[in-house]
Amino acid sequence: MSRYGLRLLYSAIVVWGAFTGAFFLLYVVPGDAAGGLTAGADGADVKQLLAEQRELLGLDRPVWVQYWDALTGALQGDFGQSIYQRRPAVEVYFESFPETLKLAFLGLLLAVVLGVTLSVVIELTNWKWARELLISLPPVAVSLPPFLVGLVLLQLFAFQLHWIKAVNDQSFGGLFIASAALAVAGGGSISQLLTANLRGALTSPYVETARNWGLSRFDVVVRHALKNAALPVVTSLGTTVGVMVGGTVLTETVFSRLGVGRLVVDAVNGRDMPVVLVAVTISAVIFVVVNLVVDAVYPLLDKRIQWDG
Repeated sequence: MSRYGLRLLYSAIVVWGAFTGAFFLLYVVPGDAAGGLTAGADGADVKQLLAEQRELLGLDRPVWVQYWDALTGALQGDFGQSIYQRRPAVEVYFESFPETLKLAFLGLLLAVVLGVTLSVVIELTNWKWARELLISLPPVAVSLPPFLVGLVLLQLFAFQLHWIKAVNDQSFGGLFIASAALAVAGGGSISQLLTANLRGALTSPYVETARNWGLSRFDVVVRHALKNAALPVVTSLGTTVGVMVGGTVLTETVFSRLGVGRLVVDAVNGRDMPVVLVAVTISAVIFVVVNLVVDAVYPLLDKRIQWDG
């Protein structure tokens, strides 16, 4: 089997594993959707009503039967209906998807710009103390969780400067600040990897040749060293996308934005299994597709790599 055939197989296993893990994790959590639907009921008929709801939702069946039905339905593109909205779970998900896609895409773009800019500035800085200070920034950025960065930015731009609304600001300013909170950790990760590779590239013979041509330090770093140093960063973008997709849940919750993150939080709290499975499966598909695309275009960036591995 070729390298890309194995990648496709591994990708299918990842998606299946994400689906299966989400199903059984939600299953073992105490409570179920039937309890949520009967939460407002009282009196002696509560147990009977709960049993009727569980039977209606199919929750009284053995777990393996429920899993098999969910899996075979998902393979056909049918995840069932949202328990609370009484609509197809796929339809419910894709209503919220555009806002999350904008947040994740802008966050990824800002992360790349932030990481590349910081790495280039580090290499162009001549003062040792300034360079050491800048080098310490990426590890700090990576260690900061998106929700903490989001809370700080929300406090600053919403409550202090009043530039954005504190709740569900759908303007570009609100989107930009939320994306910035998402981009800090990703930008720090990109900068760490790129800085290390730039240092190696700047000691290469072709860089010495460029210096002997009389090129400025900026031209040497940006026009020659950066291209080769960026190749491993391109590979890491698949992981960065995964971080972005996961970070949108917390970021949308902090900024009270309507999107997949809020939808997933509400679905988990309500044990809305179909919606949770749709969200987890599509997130896994996005992750593996991005990694497959990165793996496929890598030979275009480095001619030393062959398509068949």
